[in-house]
Amino acid sequence: MSSTSLETFIQRVVDDHALATGIKPLQTHYDIVDYAAKSGYEFGFTDWARHLALDALKASDDDLDQMLRADPVHWSWAFRQLSTWRNLLMDGAASDGLRPGLSPASPAAVVQPESESEQDAVLEAFIAVVKQQSDLKDRVKSARNQDEVIELAQSMGYSIDSLTLLRRWSQVSDFSKPTWFGWFDD
Repeated sequence: MSSTSLETFIQRVVDDHALATGIKPLQTHYDIVDYAAKSGYEFGFTDWARHLALDALKASDDDLDQMLRADPVHWSWAFRQLSTWRNLLMDGAASDGLRPGLSPASPAAVVQPESESEQDAVLEAFIAVVKQQSDLKDRVKSARNQDEVIELAQSMGYSIDSLTLLRRWSQVSDFSKPTWFGWFDD
C-alpha cells in the first residue's frame, strides 16, 4: 500500500491551488486515482477506497449525507469525498451540487429508486454523464455484459438494475446490439 503517496496527495490538494483546481472536473473515484497518478502520486484504487471508507466512518451524519448526495457532474463532487477536502469548500457551497435529499425515514430510497420513472431518471442521468466523458463512454462500450455496466453505474452512485436497462433498450430499434450501445446513436 502506498499510504505515504496517498496521504501526500491528499494534503497537496489542500496546499496547492493548481492541484486542487485539477480535481474540479473529476466525476469518479477512478478519475481521482488516475489524476493523482498523472500528478506523480502513485497509489492503488484499493488504497483510495480503503482510505475513503475509513474517512466516511468518522464523518458526521450531515457530512456523510452531503458526500453521498454529491452530484458527480458538479465541480464540488471530488471535494466532498474526503473530510480534508470538504473543509476547502466555502460555506456558500454547502448545498450547491447536491442531489435532492430524502427523508431520514427512508434512507434505502437512496440506494433503490422506488418508481419506474425514478429508476428511468437515474439511468438517464447516468447516460448523460457517460456521454460527456470519453473514458467512461469507452468503459461502457467495452463492457461484456449488463452487470459490468450496472456495477460501473453503482460505483458512481447511480442505482440502476437490469429491468431499467431493458426498458431503455426497448426504445432502441436495433436489438442486435447490447443494451447500452443504443445510448450513443444520437
